[in-house]
Amino acid sequence: MRAKRWMCLLMAMIILAAVPAGAMAATKAAIKLPAKVGLLFVEGQVQLKPKVKGVKSDDLTYATSAEGVATVSEKGVVKGVAQGKVTVTVSGGGAKAKCTFLVVPKGLSLEVGEKVQLPTVDNVKFKMKNEKIAKVSQKGVVKGVKAGKTKLLMVYGKQKRTLSVEVKEQSSNSDSKVAKLSAAAEADQIVLVEYKSGSKATLSVHQKQDGHWKQLLETPAYVGKNGIDKTKEGDKRTPTGTFNLTTPFGIKADPGAKMAYTKVTKYHYWCGSSDSDYYNKLVDYRDTKRKWTKSDEHLIDYKGYYNYAMFIDYNVEGVKGKGSCIFLHCKGKKKFTQGCVSVSEASMKKIIQWAKPGVKIVIQGT
Repeated sequence: MRAKRWMCLLMAMIILAAVPAGAMAATKAAIKLPAKVGLLFVEGQVQLKPKVKGVKSDDLTYATSAEGVATVSEKGVVKGVAQGKVTVTVSGGGAKAKCTFLVVPKGLSLEVGEKVQLPTVDNVKFKMKNEKIAKVSQKGVVKGVKAGKTKLLMVYGKQKRTLSVEVKEQSSNSDSKVAKLSAAAEADQIVLVEYKSGSKATLSVHQKQDGHWKQLLETPAYVGKNGIDKTKEGDKRTPTGTFNLTTPFGIKADPGAKMAYTKVTKYHYWCGSSDSDYYNKLVDYRDTKRKWTKSDEHLIDYKGYYNYAMFIDYNVEGVKGKGSCIFLHCKGKKKFTQGCVSVSEASMKKIIQWAKPGVKIVIQGT
C-alpha cells in the first residue's frame, strides 16, 4: 500500500514538471500610469506610456469620460479639446488604470473684479507671479485685481504649466444685448441662443454682477433639423421665446448642480404621449407604474446626448400636440437636433454647475 502511494506521488510530480508554468498560473495583468493627474493645455497633447504586466501594450484600449474635454487615440495620445476635467482609462487583460486630466487654456482674460474657475483636484498648486494684478486661490479661482498682465503657475508633482493672465478694466456694461432683453428684468442668469441658419446657432451664458451683465461663456450650438419657430409635436423645430431652464438630469453623476439633479436610471423617461396625464413631464416608472411607450423618451437609451441635460419648459402646461421633450443637452455626431438645443458636453456640464433656480433661456432668430 505504501509503495503504491509513493508511486502515485511520483507520477503526479512528473506530470506537474511537464506542465508549463504559464499553464499552471498565468501572470495576473497589471497596468500602471506614471501619474494620477495630468496637466494639459487646450489643443495640447501627450502620449500615455503605461507600465504593463501580464498584458501586451498592443492589446491595451483607451477611453475618455468626456470627448468634449479631451480625446484619446487608439495609441494612447491624449489631446485637450476644451477647458475642464476628464478621466482617461487604460484597460487590458482584465486590469485598468485611470488618470484625471485637467485641461486648461494657455491664457486667461478677465476684467477687474471678475472671477474665473480653473479645473482642479487635490494636490494641484497654484501661484500667481504678480498678485497686484490678479490673485488665485488654492481652489483654482482666479480674480482680477487691476489692469495688467502676469503669469499663473500650475504645479502637480513634477508637472508644471504656465498660463498667461490679462486683466482688463471693468466695462460699464459688458453685454448690452442681454441687458436689453425683457428677461433681464426677471433673472440674474440668462442663456442666450442666437439662431444663425440651417441648424446652426450660437449659445452664450450671462450673469448679472454688480448690476451689470457679463458674458461667461460662448460656444457653437445646434437647433432643430428644420430650424426654429416650433408650433407642434414632431415638426423638428426649436421653439423661440423666453423659457425657464429647469430640471437638470443626466446619465452621468451629478457634476455639482445648484438645483436638484436627477441621475437617470432605467426607470426614468420623459413622456411624449399627448394623451397621457404625464405629457411633457419627467416620469419615474417606480412611482407611476406607467410603462414608457415608443412616443416617450427612455432617457438612459440616449447615451452621449443626455449625459447632461436641462429642461427648456416649452409647453410646460402640456397642451396636447404642441410639443414635448425640449431640452438643452449634449451634442452628438449629428449637427442638428429634433427640436432641442445642443452644445458640447464640456459646456453643458458647466451650465449645469452654474445654473441656479430662476435661470432663463432666450431663443431668438437673427
